[in-house]
Amino acid sequence: MESKPEDNRDSIAAQINELQRPLRGRRALSWLLAMIVLFSCLLLPTAASLWPAEFQQVMGRSASKEAPLVKPMLVEKTGTAQDFRQTMRVPATAHALDTMWDPGRLATPHQKWAQDCKVCHSKPFVKVQDADCLACHKQIGDHVDKKTIALPALHETRCATCHREHVGDFGLMQQNKLYVGTNCADCHAKIKASFADTKTENVSDFAQEHPEFRIQVATDLAGENLVRVRQVALGGANAKPTASGDIKANTAVGNALSQPSSLKFPHDIHLAKEGIASPKGKVEMSCNNCHQANADKSGFQPVTMKHACQSCHALSFEPALPNRQVPHGSVDEVLSTLVEFYSYVDKGRIAIDQPAITNPVFSIRPNAKERTQSFVSGPGDARQRATAAATMLFEKTSCVVCHSVTRVPDPAKPGTSGAVLPQWKIEPLPALHTWFPKVAFDHRSHASAKCESCHAANTSKKTTDVLMPTIAVCRECHVGKEAKMNRITSDCGLCHGFHMGTKHAITADAAQPSTALLIKLSQQSVAQGTTP
Repeated sequence: MESKPEDNRDSIAAQINELQRPLRGRRALSWLLAMIVLFSCLLLPTAASLWPAEFQQVMGRSASKEAPLVKPMLVEKTGTAQDFRQTMRVPATAHALDTMWDPGRLATPHQKWAQDCKVCHSKPFVKVQDADCLACHKQIGDHVDKKTIALPALHETRCATCHREHVGDFGLMQQNKLYVGTNCADCHAKIKASFADTKTENVSDFAQEHPEFRIQVATDLAGENLVRVRQVALGGANAKPTASGDIKANTAVGNALSQPSSLKFPHDIHLAKEGIASPKGKVEMSCNNCHQANADKSGFQPVTMKHACQSCHALSFEPALPNRQVPHGSVDEVLSTLVEFYSYVDKGRIAIDQPAITNPVFSIRPNAKERTQSFVSGPGDARQRATAAATMLFEKTSCVVCHSVTRVPDPAKPGTSGAVLPQWKIEPLPALHTWFPKVAFDHRSHASAKCESCHAANTSKKTTDVLMPTIAVCRECHVGKEAKMNRITSDCGLCHGFHMGTKHAITADAAQPSTALLIKLSQQSVAQGTTP
């Protein structure tokens, strides 16, 4: 029997009515789900924030079962997820509950923008873009220059891949060291096979496989040409490689590596155990007589004539007045001082040519015996006396002791009173630069070590000697990633940064950089191959 169309319509209408019938208990279920969301996402996180101690006991038991919050290699570095949270100094409840409505605490440098999300999140519902980071971090460089090596795996990686925010200070400090320490050897252990032209040698571990240091030296006094050279490649009388290719510890590296210098300063004479002559007799000098630590003890203040040298190397010019000295400055300033002094004495006919009664005359080299006669009683006028004093000062007693000095026919600086005298030229001192542009080194961390344990200054006879330690010296205290008794475990992140930039010179007012400047210089050094 065939069904009638009317029956089919009735059946469909019945089904529609059944579907449109209100679900039994739908209102109650809606309220239940709303209460669950309210409890889980608002009440429970709020309670955890108000009473963290009670919730810590409950959440701590399940912390090890939770999924890692960052890449697995970070968890492997620190242990379980709970260990990782403890390293970050963030309570376990913060990640389990607070992230429902709080992404987490910003690192201290970014706290000023904690209430202004748009500073970093320029586009809604879009991950932080590299352009947002580079808006402030303009000086940051790539790991290796794109012109040197085209490596998409590095150049196309987002900043936030490594720099994880909203996990407190750990996210931008210790966390990044873990990334460096874990992944460096993955590429650098066989870097020669991947990039045959790189100047970097294969590196897998500081103790097991790490090349001799490449030290940056200048090829001219102006410091315009800086090159990085490995000590072991230069040889030298005292640079004797061992079977592993390393220079032996305590090598007098000054004989292996040098750079131009116009300054005359033999370290061995000044650091002699028997002492050195001074106006106060024999004195035994040490490194800290000249090298004074800066405010944070991470580096050293610039060595100056006034504070380090002038107590022995006085700039006296008139034997009758040994306490009167010319300024340690330009040639124009020195000559003008001499002309004005002898003109004043001559015009005023001031009798000062009597020998000193109590104070010794010390306008000669510290260990010399003879004394210079007073120029006031010399022949000629004030100009001739100033010329005689200048000749003695520049060519015999003071300037020439430490500097390269030559008399020149060049005209004097216009408008100076010293323009009427003969002229001299003092070779400029070498431009300042950092020795290890790829390394962040902090002297404060090595305060317990003696200077001579790293720098062979007491055997250096020339100012041109580069007194930087070899890797063997560092290995006396530092080992690689494998821990050893009474040694410092050292991974790549302890000394090296990831980013490399474009600048590698030190300005004159930062001759001995602080920790922050050292790190900045390390990040801004020229990328010649890849680090180290």
